[in-house]
Amino acid sequence: MSTHTVLEPDRWNEDQELTLLLFLLRKDATSRLDAVHAAYLYGLDWTRLLRLAEHHRVVPAVYLQLKRINHPAIPAELLRNLQAQYHRNTLRMLHLQAEAGRVTRLLMNHGIRVLMLKGPALAQQLYGDVSLRTSKDVDLLIAPDDMDQAEHWMREAGYVSKSGEARVLGSWKWKDHHASFLHPHKRVEIELHWRLQPDAGREPSFDELWDHRQMSEATGAPCMYTLGSEHQFLYLSAHGARHGWFRLRWLVDIDRLAVRAVDWEALLPVMRRYGGLPAGGQAWALAAALLGTPIPEPMRPISATRQAHRLALSALDFIQASVPGAAYQKVEPTICQPTSRSYLLSLKEPSHRLLYLISRLLPSTGDPAVLPLPRQLHFLYIPLRPFLWLKRRFSKH
Repeated sequence: MSTHTVLEPDRWNEDQELTLLLFLLRKDATSRLDAVHAAYLYGLDWTRLLRLAEHHRVVPAVYLQLKRINHPAIPAELLRNLQAQYHRNTLRMLHLQAEAGRVTRLLMNHGIRVLMLKGPALAQQLYGDVSLRTSKDVDLLIAPDDMDQAEHWMREAGYVSKSGEARVLGSWKWKDHHASFLHPHKRVEIELHWRLQPDAGREPSFDELWDHRQMSEATGAPCMYTLGSEHQFLYLSAHGARHGWFRLRWLVDIDRLAVRAVDWEALLPVMRRYGGLPAGGQAWALAAALLGTPIPEPMRPISATRQAHRLALSALDFIQASVPGAAYQKVEPTICQPTSRSYLLSLKEPSHRLLYLISRLLPSTGDPAVLPLPRQLHFLYIPLRPFLWLKRRFSKH
């Protein structure tokens, strides 16, 4: 079933600011907006457009496009606000890039292989400039067996753990996926990942990812590596799908990756092996409909399935539910709603769903926060798991 007619942004025509934002995020935005009637631009709520750009973390792209258009209907105050945010983000990204390089070199010098995820490395890889994407932290991927040593060197580098006791029994290696560290003086947060995604799904081993790594394109970053382009798509599509794509920034990443030199034919069996077809089809359906992303020929069949269509419509609901309204408040949106569990299950192949459900019965890193136990008694978290889960649920309400 084609998603073209149902997923067109025309369904948002009454939301003029969101419609304009989608156009601004397209690579051909300037030529398309030249034909927009001036009355349309004069009738916009520019304050809300700013809020949308901030919410979706796409301020750099919006600023550069509006500056390029240079239409008299665009308020000068809006451009000054966007310009200030753009400059702050550039400084922030350069700071994150430098700190990511420092920590990566420290770990690599002590024999710990590191792959840089998202953040400045992804900005450089997909956009060619760290200033063109936003990021709040640095994500590094290492092998699970290197976690103890890596945590030691993170402390030596001045970082303190935000995650507390990150590991309970042996399930942490495949059920959880990262631990967070904060530098109290530099105000930089680094997430050490030992998996690409949580929830026990199948994914490439670190050795496989390392064998297909590519050199970081960041200047002054020797011996720093990112995911290969094929694994990058597998990771970005799964990450965006898991969060319901409520940040359009993640969809722009897919759009920028679509025109890179990716072996899409080689990616297909990798997606089948690791259950990435549902999320991948959803990503292409959304990117094509909302951003005009050209879908590579080998990817078109997975974007035209009923499942991709259904998942894309679910994501549109999440995107719209997270859109700031008139009474906008800076509250982080979340997909932790009554229907989100069924949505997450719908992203998984049947065999992966069973593994996911089994993983729910095993202890998690949140259990010690509810009931601290000495390490030698961690086995009790298994029979206590239902009670601890209920306690957390009631505590949230």
